[in-house]
Amino acid sequence: MLRVGVTELNIGFENREEAKKCCLEVMEEASANGVELLVFPEMTLTGFTMRPWLYAESWDADNIPDSVSFFMENSRKYKMQMAFGYIRAVMADSDKMDDETKEPVYENRLVLVDGEKVVLDYAKIHPFSYSGEDKVYRAGEKLVQAQIKDIRIGGYICYDLRFPEIFSAMRDQYEVIMVIANWPETRAEQWETLLKARAIENQAYVIAVNRVGDGDGLHYIPGSHVYDWLGRDVSVRVSEKLRVADIDPGAVRHARTEFPQTNDRKNTFYKMLY
Repeated sequence: MLRVGVTELNIGFENREEAKKCCLEVMEEASANGVELLVFPEMTLTGFTMRPWLYAESWDADNIPDSVSFFMENSRKYKMQMAFGYIRAVMADSDKMDDETKEPVYENRLVLVDGEKVVLDYAKIHPFSYSGEDKVYRAGEKLVQAQIKDIRIGGYICYDLRFPEIFSAMRDQYEVIMVIANWPETRAEQWETLLKARAIENQAYVIAVNRVGDGDGLHYIPGSHVYDWLGRDVSVRVSEKLRVADIDPGAVRHARTEFPQTNDRKNTFYKMLY
């Protein structure tokens, strides 16, 4: 069993220090409610900015980004694993450029930490072209999975939710799907529908975390949930900023055995369609 906390925070926009204050407040609440995994929204400390050159952070052997250090430090303090989003700057790989002319590229990332240990590190595979995200962020190319206790978790970011192929591809490697987002009110009903669909079609829990408030001209409403494999919200609100749910991986395994829909997948045929 794993107690999960899903946040509903007004993280603001391009104001890292104010966002940190919001995060610290909900960490206290989560700790008081026995949360073992606390999940924050996409681009947690900056909001969904299209100016990554101002807010991106590099990460190498000698440098842990401030955003990551912040969550690592508090993960240790509260003895709680934490998942969050941030903007990472990486040097573009090109044999045609020397080191002096290379410029960084930016990735929208989801990271899960347990104290100083990085448990999961994922780069968003589907930048949101409708907003121009694809013009300033490089797409990720790797699906990832992590394990907490005896629970396997796959991680995704926002617009990824509209592409079921990357969820079904990992289905046998997780019992839990985690999706962090900045998903605006204008498409809130689609957010709810797609989350339930991913839960039902993959027979998995879905941990879904969205921000609230306003940012860059967009309005966000409460929309964080924990859905079970039948598409039922099993989270309970404990405060304005926090919902909590207990996840049982054994229940997922039993459901998959009781109703083994994956046995009827036609993987060879599906590959022929692309």
